[in-house]
Amino acid sequence: MCAAAKVTNRKALILTEATHLFAANGFNGTPVRIIARHCGVTEAAIYRHYDSKEHLYEEVIRQKASEHDIAGHLSHQTEGTELEEMLTCVAEYILSFAKIDPELLQLMANSTRGNDPAATVLFQEVRLPFIKFIQGELTWRIEAGQVRPVDPFITARCFVGMVMDCTMSIGVWQKLNETTIKSRDVICNNMPIFARGLEVRPVS
Repeated sequence: MCAAAKVTNRKALILTEATHLFAANGFNGTPVRIIARHCGVTEAAIYRHYDSKEHLYEEVIRQKASEHDIAGHLSHQTEGTELEEMLTCVAEYILSFAKIDPELLQLMANSTRGNDPAATVLFQEVRLPFIKFIQGELTWRIEAGQVRPVDPFITARCFVGMVMDCTMSIGVWQKLNETTIKSRDVICNNMPIFARGLEVRPVS
């Protein structure tokens, strides 16, 4: 194996192991020496690829987000749908992270605790594509007279925050309330409320 390939493989290994450790233990609970130990390299080797622990953490988030192509997925899944159906598609996709990428979900949950250095990157890379998509959908629907004249960005941000909070905490709800709430239950209950509160209703 050539030297360049070895460097590439080592960098990829560091990113993979760091992802597992940051997801499991959070930023503060994952010292660089532990990442180095799991990779079988020295701390100096890690710093040759990443300027700092914060830089490595941010790259973990960016790599995770890039695996999903959130904006591309949304544009294909919701094309030509009604408001409630569009919101349901977005909510189902967010909720699906619990199954398709539990590590990303754990990274998101960790970012809500304390001063997580990757909180801004997580917002930009994971939350913002959802927010911008819904913002765009609401904007043209407002112009078409289908949706009340709300602030599209604030509304989109609140919607995405609501669904992501549900995704990260539904297990806690079940433990505290001794219920068997499923993700689908949350969607069926909340999407009509949210959509019908936005829609312009014809005057009787």
